[in-house]
Amino acid sequence: MATMEESKRETGMEMKAKGLVPQKPPMEFSLEYDPYTLKATEYNICSCARPHMRAFHLAWTSFLTAFIAWFSFAPLGPAIKETLGLKKSDILWGNIASVLSTVFARFAVGPIMDNIGPRKGQAFLLMFAAIPTWFAGLINGVASLCIVRGLIGIVGATFVGCQFWCTLMFEKEIAGTMNAIAGGWGNLGGGLTQAIMVGIFAMNTASPSCDNECGWRNAFYIPAFALMASAICVLAFGDDCPQGTYTPPIVTEEEAARKKAGVQAVASNFQVWVLVLQYAACFGMELHVNNTIALYYYNRFDLTITTAGLVASLFGLMNLFARAWGGMLTDFCYSRWGMTGRKYCHVLLTCGEGIFLVVFSRMPNLGAAIFMMIIFSLFVQSAEGSTFGIVPYVDPKNTGGVCGFVGAGGNIGAVVWGFLFLAVPSFADGYLILGFIVFAIGLIGIPTIWVEDTSHRKGSTVMDNSIEGMDKSLEGKMSSVNLKSVAGQV
Repeated sequence: MATMEESKRETGMEMKAKGLVPQKPPMEFSLEYDPYTLKATEYNICSCARPHMRAFHLAWTSFLTAFIAWFSFAPLGPAIKETLGLKKSDILWGNIASVLSTVFARFAVGPIMDNIGPRKGQAFLLMFAAIPTWFAGLINGVASLCIVRGLIGIVGATFVGCQFWCTLMFEKEIAGTMNAIAGGWGNLGGGLTQAIMVGIFAMNTASPSCDNECGWRNAFYIPAFALMASAICVLAFGDDCPQGTYTPPIVTEEEAARKKAGVQAVASNFQVWVLVLQYAACFGMELHVNNTIALYYYNRFDLTITTAGLVASLFGLMNLFARAWGGMLTDFCYSRWGMTGRKYCHVLLTCGEGIFLVVFSRMPNLGAAIFMMIIFSLFVQSAEGSTFGIVPYVDPKNTGGVCGFVGAGGNIGAVVWGFLFLAVPSFADGYLILGFIVFAIGLIGIPTIWVEDTSHRKGSTVMDNSIEGMDKSLEGKMSSVNLKSVAGQV
């Protein structure tokens, strides 16, 4: 039987064979970490210490700010529609423009961030979007509405930076949780913007000299300023990765040609497209609902603009915890049943989303509609978290690219759902049809999701059975303290 020292030496040799060697941290870390990657193996939400937790908080707050600006038009839709004399279809075209531009931005940003890192890419997107947001009050028709919303929609690509940043900072065993919390808290902006923008609108119109048109035209300066402030914070206070300054992944000469074709490698991966479809059913649904729900309540239940916006905000506010629940649930299922657990966790959440959307669309009164919307929202956002619990395992060397493609899938879904609403007589009928579509997509995941476990920590160390209380393998659970002791023997 191999001795403990021999087992440790074998583990060190296995790590080196995989191209992993112990690294020296550039600063003192407050969290336990894997010495081979410097990624954190734990997290502390109440900490803002560099580099891991500060990057986490900058990731989600920058995405939240982007989300607020991105959907700042939605709660003001009724006022914009009435003062500019627009039709329902004109508002829907503006919604489509806002998510269609994000599709192209997310496809482009993923590979770019693989080369420059998440911090610079995130800051650029925020600064760019601040410009059209500042001038949003100048729109005067459907054409200018679509153009401005399309330009602002590019900021939706900050989701890629948010998820990529967390993936660089945390080990895969907790990446599902951290990506889910960061993405969920960022998506919280979809609920906050409903309340914030109608609040600004109400504040503006409280002045006797400011009518509804004045109220919405002067409501966009605050989100524009917030975008610039967030960009400055990302640049000034963040670290790209645990090593400090980001450098593109180092590959051998044999791999150089393949690396240059990273986008093609991601695009040709069937599992990437499976997750694109799955994400279209959850995040795409969330984007579409964020764009339409206030107008739905305003028209169907005859509410005021302010009340419709506040009710609609409840859908997005579930992101405070719902997406994190999805990430934690998929991590738990992974610890019990491996990647099969992640797969069926996601399938169940997606099917549940479809079922409750169908029920929500049939609710005849306001109270019942609000209750079912909240239940539906919990499943939507949990499914988003479970999707990105799978993403880090698809193609580890092109994780940024995978994040970009899958993230864009959400926007593709929102675009398709927007076109569907152009063809249905009412929003209620549209939600009904979408519920059945989402349920079918969830079922499709059963035969099509088969991602392998690519974690180097899974079963990487065999412990001596003669030592009482020691596990036989890391199984993705052992702390960095144990790995450090192994590294010290190499």
